[in-house]
Amino acid sequence: MGGIGKTTLATALYAKLFSRFEGHCFLGNVREQAEKQGLDFLRTKLFSELLPGENHLHENMPKVEYHFITRRLKRKKVFLVLDDVASSEQLEDLIDDFNCFGPGSRVIVTTRDKHIFSQVDEIYEVKELNDLDSLQLFCLNAFREKHPKNGFEELSESVIAYCKGNPLALKVLGARLRSRSEQAWYCELRKLQKIPNVKIHNVLKLSFDDLDHTEQEIFLDIACFFKGEYRDHIISLLEACNFFPAIGIEVLADKSLITISPEDTIEMHDLIQEMGWNIVHQESIKDPGKRSRLWDPEEVFDVLKYNRVSTSFIFIIFGNSCMFVECS
Repeated sequence: MGGIGKTTLATALYAKLFSRFEGHCFLGNVREQAEKQGLDFLRTKLFSELLPGENHLHENMPKVEYHFITRRLKRKKVFLVLDDVASSEQLEDLIDDFNCFGPGSRVIVTTRDKHIFSQVDEIYEVKELNDLDSLQLFCLNAFREKHPKNGFEELSESVIAYCKGNPLALKVLGARLRSRSEQAWYCELRKLQKIPNVKIHNVLKLSFDDLDHTEQEIFLDIACFFKGEYRDHIISLLEACNFFPAIGIEVLADKSLITISPEDTIEMHDLIQEMGWNIVHQESIKDPGKRSRLWDPEEVFDVLKYNRVSTSFIFIIFGNSCMFVECS
């Protein structure tokens, strides 16, 4: 998932190991740079760093000429990191053949989408931090030391429980709460129950933005209604909506937006679920009746009691059952 530490780990590995190789390159923020400057620019930058003496490399060079350049790389032991690759097309456009590098070469690719990997030796899925490491990381950002200050122990534990082991969230909230009063800490924790932190939300939302329309609908339904439900049950319900849920759920899992438990239930990190809730909430901040989904019992009651439904179709869930309410 976003903010889990993929780039941090790759950066640390690169700093530790790059000197052991004849050529090396850390290509960061591939997703963002590809959108801003194009893949031709990134490919030229990549080969320029791996072959620093090649003065004839330029951005508009035809891709066919790179086949001649890669012959030289077969004689070099290189270390390459491609950070935040968004799609298999990006990966293949940058390196269409990993065998073009010399013996002993290593390539590390960080991504939010497991599906882009087809010709790799190993996939490492970065997991959440445990409670002890979470506390240390948070305290380093909040107090500049590894332990909470006196009087902030329980408040720190509340933040740890909220972040659920996500390093980005721990760092962002630690920096935000640094040098704040106890009253401000209590206020921030209450605020987070209603309004997610913008920095955390925006990083997590990148994975949602990569989905197509039906995949986004499936994600929001799971976030609002179906977290913890059996996969077959969810598929049977969403088939009625023509959302093509079998492949959609696999896409969500590949992008680390959901996980499938050993019991075949669909699970979701609390911060990802909160991101989904906020997307629906932003559809109409002040008028729940204009939102596509309602899951809070008080809002459901209020909307139906006072006939405040203004959308043409609304999906409402009660306990383990759901119903569609068509609105005139």
